[in-house]
Amino acid sequence: METKQIFEKINFVNRYQSICEKHNDFDNRMRDSTMQLQKGVLDEFGYKYKYISNGSFYQIKDTHNNLSFFLHIVLKGGVVEPLLYIDFLEKTIEPQGRIDFFPEDLGIPFERLKYGLPKYSSKEELNEILKEIFSIYEDLKKEFIKQL
Repeated sequence: METKQIFEKINFVNRYQSICEKHNDFDNRMRDSTMQLQKGVLDEFGYKYKYISNGSFYQIKDTHNNLSFFLHIVLKGGVVEPLLYIDFLEKTIEPQGRIDFFPEDLGIPFERLKYGLPKYSSKEELNEILKEIFSIYEDLKKEFIKQL
C-alpha cells in the first residue's frame, strides 16, 4: 500500500481539518501556557516523551521492528504544531514534518492557510486537540505496521 493510500484509509485530511475547524480561535488562544500545564496534559495520555529544549518541542518515539515513529509537538502561544516523521530501515518516509503540509504533499485538497494549526484557549481544549492528534498518530502507526 502506498503512503497516500494509508492516509486516505484513516481519513487523515478530514480528521485533521475537523480538529482545526473546531479549535480555530486565534484571538482567544492561551498565549502563556506553562511547561507545567503542557506536561500535565501530556502526562494524562500515558506516552513516554521527552522535551527537546533546543527545538522547544515534546518528542514521542515509538519503534516497531524496522519502523520508527517520531511525533513532535510544539506548544507555543496557544498553538499546537504537530510534526511527524516515520523512518523505515533508517530512511524517512515522505511526507514528513508539519502535518498540515501532508495533504498538499500527497496531492489531497486541504485549505492549509485557513486551517493550518489548531489553537487552544484552555487546558481542556489542549487535551481535546491532543486526544485527536494522538488518535490519528495511533491509526497511522497501526496501518504502517500492517505493511511490514
